[in-house]
Amino acid sequence: MKLSGREARRFCAAPDMALVGALLHGPDDGLIALCRGELVATVTEGDDLRLTRLEGDAARRDPAAIDEALRARGFFPGRRSVVIADAKDTLAKPLHAILDGVTAEEAFLVVEGGSLGARSPLRRLFEGDRRLAALGLYPQAPGAGELREGLEAAGMAQGLDDDAMAELTAAAAELDAGAVQQLIEKIAIFSLDAERALSAGEMRALLPQARDADLDRLLEAVAGGAVAEVGPLIGRLSAGGVAPVRIMIAIGGHFRRLLTVASAGGGAEQALGRLRPPVFGTRRDAMMRQVRRWGAPRLERAVRMIFEADRTLRSPGDRPDQAIVERTLIRLALMV
Repeated sequence: MKLSGREARRFCAAPDMALVGALLHGPDDGLIALCRGELVATVTEGDDLRLTRLEGDAARRDPAAIDEALRARGFFPGRRSVVIADAKDTLAKPLHAILDGVTAEEAFLVVEGGSLGARSPLRRLFEGDRRLAALGLYPQAPGAGELREGLEAAGMAQGLDDDAMAELTAAAAELDAGAVQQLIEKIAIFSLDAERALSAGEMRALLPQARDADLDRLLEAVAGGAVAEVGPLIGRLSAGGVAPVRIMIAIGGHFRRLLTVASAGGGAEQALGRLRPPVFGTRRDAMMRQVRRWGAPRLERAVRMIFEADRTLRSPGDRPDQAIVERTLIRLALMV
């Protein structure tokens, strides 16, 4: 069974317990980790004693360990979960043989596959079996409804007023899934003793540094071709604790929105008005100038460049992350 987008996220929060396992795959390791945590917590009811974790390479060398973990009987009642981390396509063949005899009475298998292509044997195994689910998890900005659900789940009863929700929705569009979850928990803790809905001013005080003026200036400098400003602004953001990958997420989100507006039928003005979350005032004027200056073909090339840099930043191994970000953003600014 194949699920993606919001369907995949919903499955992580409320899995079909008649299935025997799920594959989590996508380019965002943080999103995969978040969904794996939700899925395992639901299956095991938060009991760590009902969880077995295996590493992908070790499981591939000893497939019998997977079979043993799935069929083991614990001391405590309730369904168990077996997680295989960092699984590769070489695990598809032994998994196929093992899962053939597994039923919903055994442990629920959760496989973290990372970024897998459409022809991946691991994906084909989980997509082609009705007893399994392949969850395609890709970065997607949460809407206001999803954010409200997250706040309620974190224990926030008072909620946000409309302006505060607009601030939160705009901020969430520039953050990865893990950072959004941390922000939701922070807001819920802040409002524990509150007797009214949070205001926009209180919300702005809680937003992470990635939403401050320096990041806005960096977006404007890159999109406006101000090459000399790029390096110093990145240095200032890094000194303030903003990670290079967070900068790339913000840049990527901004340029994807520009491309959406530039590529839409009916004119850029109408497309800009349809953006969610909405853009107002001087920020709207700046985006319109940038769309006209860049045009759709160059914006498409820019988004591809950002994607490649972001993929490099998220890959394993030691890298000069800040230098990669600075070089990419200078190249983007030179495109103007």
